[in-house]
Amino acid sequence: MAGETEDTVAFDVEDGIAWVRFNRPAKRNSMSPALNRRMMQVLDELEFRDDVGVLVLSGEGAAWSAGMDLKEYFRETEAKGLGAVRKAQAEAYGWWRRLRWYRVPTIAMVNGWCFGGGYGPLFACDLAFAADEAQFA
Repeated sequence: MAGETEDTVAFDVEDGIAWVRFNRPAKRNSMSPALNRRMMQVLDELEFRDDVGVLVLSGEGAAWSAGMDLKEYFRETEAKGLGAVRKAQAEAYGWWRRLRWYRVPTIAMVNGWCFGGGYGPLFACDLAFAADEAQFA
C-alpha cells in the first residue's frame, strides 16, 4: 500500500483503487484554494498510474464537503482583486472538469454532510454512493 498526505487532500492506492479524501475535517472538508490546487496535483499524479483502475473520492471525518470555505475562498480571495478571484474559480472548476473526464471510473462515496459547492465534485463523478448518515442540503 502506498500512502501520501498533503494537508488538504489525502490518498492511498491499494488493490487497484485510489482512495482520495478531502482532508479538512475541522472545516467539514470545505474547499479552499489550497485544496483545489492540491486536488489537481493528486489527479495528475494518479491518472496514468498502472496500479490505479478506479478512483474513489470521500471525505475525512463527519463530512463529504461543506462546499467552499467562505473565508478562504471568498473573503481572502476577493481582497486580492478580480484576477485572484478568477484564478481561484478556474482552479475549482478545473479539477471538477478533470474529474468528470478522468481516464478511470470515478466514484463519490458520500460519508456525511454534503452541501453547497460540495455538489460540484459529487456530480463530476461517474457513480455516487451515500452512507446511511449522509446528509444533503
